[in-house]
Amino acid sequence: MASQARTTRTGLAALSVALAGGGLLVVPKARAIESDSTICATRKLETTQQQTPTWRIFSLDAQKLLMPTVTSCKAKVDPAYPDLTRFGKHSYLKRYLTPEIFAELKNKKTSNGVTLEDLIQSGVTLPSGANPVRGCGIYAGDAESYKVFSKILNPVLEDYHHLRLIRNENIHPLPKQGALIRRQVTNLNPGYVLRQKLDPSGEYILQTRMRVARSIKGFPFSPKISRQQRRELEALIKSCVEDFEDEELQGDYTRVMDMSNAQHDDLIQRHILFHDPDDLALSAGNGRDWPDARGIYMNNDADSPGFMIWLNAEDHLRVISMSKGGDLLAVFTRLSKALTALDAALKKRGHDFALDDRLGYLNASPENLGSALRASVFVKLVRLGQQPGFDELLARLRLESSTRFKGSSRSRYTGIFDIANSERLGQSEVQLINTMINGVGRLIALEKRLERGETLDLDDIQ
Repeated sequence: MASQARTTRTGLAALSVALAGGGLLVVPKARAIESDSTICATRKLETTQQQTPTWRIFSLDAQKLLMPTVTSCKAKVDPAYPDLTRFGKHSYLKRYLTPEIFAELKNKKTSNGVTLEDLIQSGVTLPSGANPVRGCGIYAGDAESYKVFSKILNPVLEDYHHLRLIRNENIHPLPKQGALIRRQVTNLNPGYVLRQKLDPSGEYILQTRMRVARSIKGFPFSPKISRQQRRELEALIKSCVEDFEDEELQGDYTRVMDMSNAQHDDLIQRHILFHDPDDLALSAGNGRDWPDARGIYMNNDADSPGFMIWLNAEDHLRVISMSKGGDLLAVFTRLSKALTALDAALKKRGHDFALDDRLGYLNASPENLGSALRASVFVKLVRLGQQPGFDELLARLRLESSTRFKGSSRSRYTGIFDIANSERLGQSEVQLINTMINGVGRLIALEKRLERGETLDLDDIQ
């Protein structure tokens, strides 16, 4: 305290001398801040026990010294900056949309007119405690958004995918560090998929389903696409699927607008058609003009289609391959053929998928980049799913489980889980499929051990 008092007296004396001489002498450990015609020298007071620091302000008006006052020295915040005070600690917007980043990006636009406000609408529109929750709280309005608004999107991408997009690790302190992404690799060759038979007897795996998200280069993404552009995109895809020659891929396109209520509800109940937009989709702008220019292309097996394309839902396209049972190789082979045929049909018409060398296939959600592949199995794990540490085991196997199949306090436990790859960015499609094959094979083996009466500690299983 005595030292602090001496420092304060020295500072006051120095400032008095400065006034007398008609100039400004900056106190040691201080910095000069100029604001209009008033200049103030500020020095941060020493604090203890992690207290909020305060600042002692010495104000110099041309000829007189004001009495020192203690106040907060806060940077000016843009009056348009969103109020994020009630956002939880896991909110990406609260974590990375700082006032400085907001001020830097708020006036920027892409060539399609996408602004920062367009990107953050899903995060700032939903009320606190909304169901469903805000998700990542940010959607890209077009492919160009990932470059124009990289100051906010890059840290979100790094955090969500646990990867690094820049070499300097100190730019964005991440909860989990990951490998540096240099280039996203695509590999749709079924010849590299593991031949392991996960469930030869058919006792555990009920269904295998794989889907990828794709956007068409040049069209804005769902939060920003116009009614006319959405219809143009629909016409383009309807034309492209006419080129399909493989019998497994041939089928018909049906607009949601043309469906009866009974047909619409039946397709949703059987997990064939996408759901109508929820609050999150509406707040992001994905549900505008619903269901205009939305539809589904299905191959000719209408009762149990093995191939589908969702059009103009959350993404431009969701390309889906599925079948009953656990033949992952057959499902992936069909998906690979469909993507290859669709890519050729687009190029023939002067179009292409939205693709970035490092981020891979670009879509509206930052969660759904890279391969943009979700490969899943609906699998019975009646005993294993109730073991302590089950979710942590999935994470170690680089898998995730959809909560729709896990049950809740309001629903009966079924023991059926929708298990899928947890990663999208940084690995090829084949790598992700093989990771899932290895992981699901491990889960089924553990379930069999529990059926035999063995006792397992999942914390010991890597």
